[in-house]
Amino acid sequence: VEVDTAIVSVDGTDDSNITVTGSAKDLDIAVAGGGTQELRLASAGTGASALHLNASAGSVDIDSADAITVDAADEIVVTTTSADGHISLVSAHTSGVAFHIDANADAGSEVQIDAGILDVDVTAGITMDGTTVSIDGTDDSNLTVTGSAKDLDIAVAGGGTQELRLASAG
Repeated sequence: VEVDTAIVSVDGTDDSNITVTGSAKDLDIAVAGGGTQELRLASAGTGASALHLNASAGSVDIDSADAITVDAADEIVVTTTSADGHISLVSAHTSGVAFHIDANADAGSEVQIDAGILDVDVTAGITMDGTTVSIDGTDDSNLTVTGSAKDLDIAVAGGGTQELRLASAG
């Protein structure tokens, strides 16, 4: 069946489908022509999978010539269930803020990182500012500055009845 017309409307009042059943055949749903067109997929469903994309044997690939925005009124979960799967967040940004995590809606907001091993590699330096900073290790640890003519400053600044304490239970 081939339908070429100015307006097409197909409405169903029961479960419906559009299916391509042949092997190695594609189904294209497109808005062609450019301009301010939109392709809209909408669901008024209230179930946990009100809009469900399922690639049962392959991958899902989303490409955009500009921004991608994901908004949710509740949680956003990104999960890989493969033992050798990983999640990569990569930015090709060349200056300024390239990756931003903003969890500062309230002073009680928390960013939690749970890892077997946490490896942070930085090219230019790390700045850590906070009201309270605590670094605890349960195995041999070190704080080292390497390189010729480099300094290590450990300071308690601000005056008053401050103390700098170094202790060992050895």
